[in-house]
Amino acid sequence: MIRGRTHVTHTRVRFGETDAAGIVFYPTFFAWFDLGATGLLRAALGELTDAQGRPHWPVPIVESGAAFVAPLHFDDAIAIRSTVVELGRSSFRLEHVVLRGDVEAARGFEVRVLIHSGEPGRVAAKVLPPQVRDALSADTSTEDHVG
Repeated sequence: MIRGRTHVTHTRVRFGETDAAGIVFYPTFFAWFDLGATGLLRAALGELTDAQGRPHWPVPIVESGAAFVAPLHFDDAIAIRSTVVELGRSSFRLEHVVLRGDVEAARGFEVRVLIHSGEPGRVAAKVLPPQVRDALSADTSTEDHVG
């Protein structure tokens, strides 16, 4: 395992992200993990799409999981800390922690694979280029504020 790039995304819980009990509905955490991953990739690689809106680095999720530790409520200020912890030939693993202050609300992971399109409707793994590998493995920390 490596300890590569880390990115922290700051945001607040929106009302629509809560359920009838007034706590964050669990699928929302996966959306936040994606928000953190996107912020990390943008900080590491710059613009993520080309002029036609296609991704420069298409990296779909092939595996994910989460543990939910403490409830979150509407308008809680949160931080999503996303860290690259493993680099494969064409894949990388991110670990995410969602925090309310110093309280860990959830922890999760995702494995993403760089792909390219071959024949129409078919995709295949693509080797991570050196600039992507270097950017993801850098011992660097960045942050942003969303919404």
